[in-house]
Amino acid sequence: MIIERLKLDEKDFEKIYQLMVRSFPKEEIRTRENARAQLRDPNYTIWTSKNEVDEILGFIAEWDMGSTVFVEHFAVDPTRRSGGIGSGMMAAYLSRTSKPVMIEVEDEKNEINLRRIGFYQRLGFHLSEYGYDQPVMRGDASKKIPLKIMRFPQPLTEEDFKNFRYQVFTQIYKSIDA
Repeated sequence: MIIERLKLDEKDFEKIYQLMVRSFPKEEIRTRENARAQLRDPNYTIWTSKNEVDEILGFIAEWDMGSTVFVEHFAVDPTRRSGGIGSGMMAAYLSRTSKPVMIEVEDEKNEINLRRIGFYQRLGFHLSEYGYDQPVMRGDASKKIPLKIMRFPQPLTEEDFKNFRYQVFTQIYKSIDA
């Protein structure tokens, strides 16, 4: 599986944003304008996988946080799921980084979330006991988004979690709740 760094191209950005809108609850994604603006941040990168006719199959949006990498969003086109694209993309992505990779997963215990956790565990991620409520990006500000943190390739320590949480809340979520 080939993944490539997205070049700032309006057509590709729109395709990625539409995939994000179809794949995530409104509260977990930024407005189009804010999403486009963060592409200018040197610590933010979108990796894509495309087919032979240049269609975007999926994307991984990462933040380089110095000693770790945070995958904020990862999605595969819904019409192409369950065909190995996601696992191929993530395996290719993980092979490119020398830093620990952190992801958030929904803490609510239901079939979809448990399958998602199993997917990441099969790729070598470790589910931690640590988590937080993600600040709402837009929509219902009173909505709770409880998340747990998974880490690749080693399990997450309490000290690593505290550092990660502080960085995510101050640098990415821009929240005073750090």
